[in-house]
Amino acid sequence: MNAPAGPRYLLGFDTDTLVSRECDVLVVGSGIAGLVAALQASQFARVLLVTKGEVSETNTWYAQGGIAGAVGETDSVELHLSDTLVVGQGLCEPDVVRAVVGEAGDALGELVSLGVMFDRSADGRVELAREGGHSLPRVLHSGDATGAELQDTLSAIVRRSDAIELLEDAFLVDLLTEDGRCVGALVLEAGATEPTAVWAGATVLATGGCGQAYRVTTNPLIATGDGVAAAWRAGAELADMEFVQFHPTALDSASSPKFLITEALRGDGAYLLDCNEERFMLGVHPLAELAPRDVVSREIEKVMARCGRPNVWLDARHLGAEHLAERFPTIWETCHEAGFDLSRDLVPVAPAAHYMVGGVLVDIDGRSTLPGLFASGEVTASGLHGANRLASNSLLEGLVFSRRIVRALGTERPRPHPARVAGEGAGGHGGAPGPARAAIQQAMSSSVGMTRAEEGLAAACDQIATVAASLGDAGPSVETLEARNMATVAGLIAYAARYRRESRGTHFRSDFPVRDDEHWRTRLAWTRGAAAPRELPVSAAPEAGAVAVGLE
Repeated sequence: MNAPAGPRYLLGFDTDTLVSRECDVLVVGSGIAGLVAALQASQFARVLLVTKGEVSETNTWYAQGGIAGAVGETDSVELHLSDTLVVGQGLCEPDVVRAVVGEAGDALGELVSLGVMFDRSADGRVELAREGGHSLPRVLHSGDATGAELQDTLSAIVRRSDAIELLEDAFLVDLLTEDGRCVGALVLEAGATEPTAVWAGATVLATGGCGQAYRVTTNPLIATGDGVAAAWRAGAELADMEFVQFHPTALDSASSPKFLITEALRGDGAYLLDCNEERFMLGVHPLAELAPRDVVSREIEKVMARCGRPNVWLDARHLGAEHLAERFPTIWETCHEAGFDLSRDLVPVAPAAHYMVGGVLVDIDGRSTLPGLFASGEVTASGLHGANRLASNSLLEGLVFSRRIVRALGTERPRPHPARVAGEGAGGHGGAPGPARAAIQQAMSSSVGMTRAEEGLAAACDQIATVAASLGDAGPSVETLEARNMATVAGLIAYAARYRRESRGTHFRSDFPVRDDEHWRTRLAWTRGAAAPRELPVSAAPEAGAVAVGLE
């Protein structure tokens, strides 16, 4: 079964005729991964930071819960390692997990030194919250708007830096390659009719995921998989594409994207109730409402089907108005605006597409399989998350991997080498992006969501391929470029989900409902033009002999 190849470049071009820029390090994306990479690389390199919208329009900004790290007195790196491996269901790379959780303390300390304000108790100690899959409180937070605190603090430092050139409202069209190496990127600046050629000694992708491939998502409108798709076209390997995490508790309202209600609220004691207003997670998993996200989301899906409702209920009434308004001010206010009193009402919630586990395959220092290209954060398949991400490990991943990338670049000291690169575009007449986007979301939501099966996956693959073929040459239209990228990434998710004939973590096949370590304890790495994925066996880890109850 061949994954969809698609064109090498979205637009026809010849760099000799384009406006050009040069930098030592090109960073694409301005969430925590991109900001940290840019700030640290600027200590020894000329950095150009390119971001699709404004610098603050990222998935990081929307992150509520916080950032995980074993910094509590009763916690340890070994406990954080163990929790991550158990939730990852046998596909985590143990060396990667240890490297990330082991560096958490130093990395978080650096954030504090930069001015990030985490909540503290009266005695000055950092307050820690407990979230799904964690064996104890481990999540540092700033109220219920941790991502905004990180984003605003780091963005302000970047804007003040003389060593970083910031280019906002600039769209990544494609990665430039020459002799098998990434040498920069094509970037469409605001108002331009043709792209700019950016020559870079090293390129760092930090472009986030592709939540917009689904109709119901917590991701902002910019999350269209641009970096993943560009890396695919350039020849970098992608991996773990079948694993897409759904957050269990998005507010069931008419808003788009959906407002996420952090599981830290459940960590504080909120319950999930069915249509009879009874708790339904108690007999499903020992951690009940704090079970790993895949377990909670699928159980909610079952309850919604049993009750014939589009949601279940979140009950925080017993926690009290004073505590809720102080600890979760953003959730309190958003629920109020939607007509719910968190201290008096049951709040309707339902799962929503939240996080791409898969992406650009990278090593422990963020190197992709394409020389010159690095990646950090949600755009990657780093091996940290396995088949399911542990809550609040995502911000930590971007933070630590960007630090590791910059340490590697500090040794290499990359410099740009402008060349002449020319490419042909997709060809054909470009279709309308709006209907294409809606068709992709329909196919993904109906057949490649939390529950999957061969018939639906085959149909989704065909539907998405038809959409991709209808788009043709995108032209200098961001909307059409986004639609092409969504078609590429959605197609890869669907193909990978069809290929993996077992159930594991976020990937559940109703026709293959059992986890199968004998045949499928392997990661799937896909390359454009290859006849089949490359299988990456995962080394044994403690999780292999200690599968948590409810995670089989």
